[in-house]
Amino acid sequence: MAEEATLERFHPLLVQTLLNSVRRFEPDFYAHLCRAFHLDADRMIGLFREVEASGPGQLMPLLRELRAHQSYHDIVYLAGRNSLHAYLELEQVRIKPGSHDAGRFVAMAKQLLPSFTGLASFSHMLKGELHFFELRDSVFAREATHDNPTCGFYAGFLGELGTYFTEGTAVASEVRCCANDPEAVSCLVRVNL
Repeated sequence: MAEEATLERFHPLLVQTLLNSVRRFEPDFYAHLCRAFHLDADRMIGLFREVEASGPGQLMPLLRELRAHQSYHDIVYLAGRNSLHAYLELEQVRIKPGSHDAGRFVAMAKQLLPSFTGLASFSHMLKGELHFFELRDSVFAREATHDNPTCGFYAGFLGELGTYFTEGTAVASEVRCCANDPEAVSCLVRVNL
């Protein structure tokens, strides 16, 4: 397993948007993170722009610090939304808004999500009008015990992606999370287009 963990990679936008979200929500906590990780506050985000991928060694300590923050869910949800926008811009992917195409939404989710899931696997299920994405071994819930679900990053990412494929705003939420349900074997995000 240790060898597998060293091979795990995440798009650097994941860490970068987490840090940007922390700075927006709570500049004092952002400064605390800079001190905790012995990084210069002005260069912290720039460091993650210069790498091709981030590993769990960079991400896990940051998530452990973040989980204790009262605005954790808002921070990671915003980071998920912003990661999608930044990724689309960086990769020059164009999505025509309001296309009302649930099949294309699922295809785009399957194409874009792997850059942000690391070794976690995910699957899609459709029940009526609701889309469910099941994540196994989510890095956000890994080694975590929390009162609330911790995988809001994926809810933000998928909800924002879903908004391109509906007339209004897609609503996404975590309905199950391994971090707050010891019986759960996976995390589940529901998206209503």
